[in-house]
Amino acid sequence: MGKKAILLIWLLLCHLGNFADLALTLYAISHGVQEANPLMAYLLDMSPFLFGATKLLLFSLAIEYIAKRKPIILKPIALCYMLVTAWHLSFVFYL
Repeated sequence: MGKKAILLIWLLLCHLGNFADLALTLYAISHGVQEANPLMAYLLDMSPFLFGATKLLLFSLAIEYIAKRKPIILKPIALCYMLVTAWHLSFVFYL
């Protein structure tokens, strides 16, 4: 597998991790958890759709910029999102 294909896989894992973070955050919020980020909490109070759209759009723009400028850091970002997803999943059974 070529280097570009591997970077594409890491990029897709970043997007998948962000989507999983969004879905699991909305699940946790529906069970009484508070959003810790004040800006995102404000958007969530306005509309869950606005919250999700903003999160996905801002992350997509940022990660695409990173992929073009510093693709070497896609792997650590994807790994961080995997850890965030595992952390979220650890709470699913307690909510």
